[in-house]
Amino acid sequence: MNKQFFILIFLIACNRPTQITDIKMISSPFEFAPTKIVPEKLKVILKSPDLFIKANSKSLASRNNNPGNLKCFYTGKFRVFKTLKEGYVALLHDLNLKITGKSNWTDSTTTIYDFINIYAPSFENDVDSYIRIFCSETGLQKNHLLKTQEAELIARGIIKVEDVNLYHELYASSK
Repeated sequence: MNKQFFILIFLIACNRPTQITDIKMISSPFEFAPTKIVPEKLKVILKSPDLFIKANSKSLASRNNNPGNLKCFYTGKFRVFKTLKEGYVALLHDLNLKITGKSNWTDSTTTIYDFINIYAPSFENDVDSYIRIFCSETGLQKNHLLKTQEAELIARGIIKVEDVNLYHELYASSK
Protein backbone atom coordinates (compact mmCIF):
# COMPACT_ATOMS: atom_id res chain seq x y z
CA MET A 1 0.00 0.00 0.00
CA ASN A 2 1.15 3.49 -0.73
CA LYS A 3 2.05 6.35 1.60
CA GLN A 4 -1.10 8.36 0.81
CA PHE A 5 -3.32 5.48 1.86
CA PHE A 6 -1.65 5.26 5.29
CA ILE A 7 -1.90 9.01 5.81
CA LEU A 8 -5.60 8.86 4.91
CA ILE A 9 -6.15 5.97 7.35
CA PHE A 10 -4.33 7.96 10.05
CA LEU A 11 -6.57 10.97 9.44
CA ILE A 12 -9.68 8.82 9.69
CA ALA A 13 -8.51 7.01 12.80
CA CYS A 14 -7.48 10.26 14.44
CA ASN A 15 -10.98 11.70 13.96
CA ARG A 16 -9.67 15.05 15.23
CA PRO A 17 -9.48 16.98 11.95
CA THR A 18 -9.25 20.41 13.53
CA GLN A 19 -5.93 19.44 15.10
CA ILE A 20 -4.39 18.48 11.76
CA THR A 21 -2.93 21.68 10.39
CA ASP A 22 0.55 20.90 9.16
CA ILE A 23 -0.01 18.22 6.49
CA LYS A 24 0.74 19.60 3.06
CA MET A 25 1.26 16.98 0.38
CA ILE A 26 0.23 17.27 -3.24
CA SER A 27 0.27 14.01 -5.14
CA SER A 28 -2.03 12.25 -7.57
CA PRO A 29 -4.67 10.93 -6.99
CA PHE A 30 -4.79 12.59 -3.55
CA GLU A 31 -4.39 16.20 -2.51
CA PHE A 32 -3.61 16.86 1.12
CA ALA A 33 -3.94 20.33 2.57
CA PRO A 34 -4.75 21.75 6.00
CA THR A 35 -8.42 22.26 5.18
CA LYS A 36 -9.33 19.41 2.85
CA ILE A 37 -8.47 16.02 1.37
CA VAL A 38 -9.74 15.25 -2.09
CA PRO A 39 -9.36 11.67 -3.36
CA GLU A 40 -10.81 10.96 -6.81
CA LYS A 41 -14.61 11.44 -6.84
CA LEU A 42 -14.73 11.75 -3.06
CA LYS A 43 -14.59 15.05 -1.26
CA VAL A 44 -13.58 15.10 2.38
CA ILE A 45 -13.87 18.35 4.31
CA LEU A 46 -11.94 18.29 7.58
CA LYS A 47 -14.10 21.02 9.08
CA SER A 48 -17.12 18.76 8.67
CA PRO A 49 -18.33 16.61 11.57
CA ASP A 50 -18.53 13.73 9.08
CA LEU A 51 -15.08 12.94 7.75
CA PHE A 52 -16.39 11.69 4.41
CA ILE A 53 -19.03 13.57 2.47
CA LYS A 54 -19.77 12.19 -0.96
CA ALA A 55 -20.86 14.76 -3.51
CA ASN A 56 -24.11 12.96 -4.28
CA SER A 57 -25.04 11.94 -0.73
CA LYS A 58 -27.52 13.73 1.52
CA SER A 59 -26.12 16.88 3.03
CA LEU A 60 -25.45 17.35 6.72
CA ALA A 61 -28.46 19.68 6.97
CA SER A 62 -30.73 17.03 5.41
CA ARG A 63 -29.39 14.14 7.49
CA ASN A 64 -29.77 16.15 10.70
CA ASN A 65 -33.15 17.71 9.78
CA ASN A 66 -31.35 20.97 10.51
CA PRO A 67 -31.96 23.34 7.56
CA GLY A 68 -30.02 26.21 9.17
CA ASN A 69 -27.10 24.01 10.29
CA LEU A 70 -27.60 25.23 13.86
CA LYS A 71 -24.93 24.26 16.35
CA CYS A 72 -25.33 23.44 20.02
CA PHE A 73 -24.14 26.38 22.09
CA TYR A 74 -22.45 24.12 24.67
CA THR A 75 -20.77 21.51 22.45
CA GLY A 76 -20.32 23.33 19.14
CA LYS A 77 -21.69 20.25 17.35
CA PHE A 78 -24.42 20.42 14.76
CA ARG A 79 -27.84 19.85 16.26
CA VAL A 80 -29.94 16.87 15.16
CA PHE A 81 -33.73 17.12 15.02
CA LYS A 82 -36.34 14.36 14.72
CA THR A 83 -38.11 16.07 11.82
CA LEU A 84 -37.36 18.78 9.31
CA LYS A 85 -40.26 20.80 10.73
CA GLU A 86 -38.68 20.65 14.20
CA GLY A 87 -35.36 21.86 12.75
CA TYR A 88 -37.08 24.69 10.87
CA VAL A 89 -38.96 25.79 14.02
CA ALA A 90 -35.64 25.81 15.94
CA LEU A 91 -34.10 27.96 13.20
CA LEU A 92 -37.00 30.43 13.40
CA HIS A 93 -36.68 30.54 17.19
CA ASP A 94 -32.95 31.23 16.96
CA LEU A 95 -33.54 33.95 14.35
CA ASN A 96 -36.31 35.58 16.39
CA LEU A 97 -33.96 35.81 19.37
CA LYS A 98 -31.35 37.48 17.20
CA ILE A 99 -33.84 39.79 15.45
CA THR A 100 -35.36 40.99 18.72
CA GLY A 101 -31.96 41.51 20.35
CA LYS A 102 -32.62 38.84 22.99
CA SER A 103 -29.49 37.03 21.90
CA ASN A 104 -26.07 37.85 23.33
CA TRP A 105 -24.80 38.05 19.76
CA THR A 106 -26.99 40.83 18.33
CA ASP A 107 -28.51 44.18 19.27
CA SER A 108 -30.57 46.94 17.68
CA THR A 109 -27.65 48.10 15.52
CA THR A 110 -26.83 44.70 13.99
CA THR A 111 -26.89 44.79 10.19
CA ILE A 112 -27.38 41.86 7.83
CA TYR A 113 -23.62 41.97 7.21
CA ASP A 114 -22.90 41.79 10.97
CA PHE A 115 -25.45 39.02 11.44
CA ILE A 116 -24.03 36.82 8.68
CA ASN A 117 -20.52 37.27 10.06
CA ILE A 118 -21.87 35.99 13.39
CA TYR A 119 -24.07 33.23 11.93
CA ALA A 120 -21.55 31.98 9.37
CA PRO A 121 -18.10 33.15 10.53
CA SER A 122 -15.21 33.46 8.11
CA PHE A 123 -13.21 30.65 9.71
CA GLU A 124 -15.93 28.25 8.48
CA ASN A 125 -17.43 30.04 5.47
CA ASP A 126 -16.79 32.25 2.49
CA VAL A 127 -18.69 35.17 4.02
CA ASP A 128 -18.68 37.32 0.87
CA SER A 129 -20.32 34.52 -1.15
CA TYR A 130 -22.71 33.80 1.70
CA ILE A 131 -23.82 37.45 1.82
CA ARG A 132 -24.11 37.66 -1.98
CA ILE A 133 -26.35 34.57 -2.24
CA PHE A 134 -28.32 35.51 0.88
CA CYS A 135 -29.03 39.06 -0.36
CA SER A 136 -29.89 37.82 -3.84
CA GLU A 137 -32.46 35.41 -2.39
CA THR A 138 -34.00 37.77 0.16
CA GLY A 139 -33.79 41.09 -1.68
CA LEU A 140 -32.10 42.59 1.38
CA GLN A 141 -28.94 44.65 1.40
CA LYS A 142 -26.03 43.95 3.70
CA ASN A 143 -26.45 47.33 5.40
CA HIS A 144 -30.12 46.71 6.31
CA LEU A 145 -30.83 46.34 10.01
CA LEU A 146 -31.58 42.83 11.20
CA LYS A 147 -34.18 44.06 13.72
CA THR A 148 -36.53 45.19 10.91
CA GLN A 149 -36.65 41.79 9.17
CA GLU A 150 -38.95 38.77 9.34
CA ALA A 151 -37.47 35.49 10.61
CA GLU A 152 -39.05 33.53 7.72
CA LEU A 153 -37.27 35.67 5.13
CA ILE A 154 -33.95 35.40 6.93
CA ALA A 155 -34.44 31.61 7.25
CA ARG A 156 -35.12 31.32 3.52
CA GLY A 157 -31.86 33.12 2.71
CA ILE A 158 -29.89 30.99 5.17
CA ILE A 159 -31.33 27.73 3.85
CA LYS A 160 -30.53 28.78 0.27
CA VAL A 161 -26.87 29.16 1.23
CA GLU A 162 -26.57 26.27 3.67
CA ASP A 163 -28.20 23.62 1.46
CA VAL A 164 -29.46 24.54 -1.98
CA ASN A 165 -31.02 21.09 -2.53
CA LEU A 166 -32.96 21.30 0.71
CA TYR A 167 -33.93 24.85 -0.24
CA HIS A 168 -35.43 23.60 -3.53
CA GLU A 169 -37.22 20.82 -1.66
CA LEU A 170 -38.74 23.25 0.85
CA TYR A 171 -39.54 26.16 -1.46
CA ALA A 172 -40.16 24.51 -4.85
CA SER A 173 -43.87 25.27 -4.87
CA SER A 174 -43.55 28.85 -3.63
CA LYS A 175 -41.76 30.36 -6.64
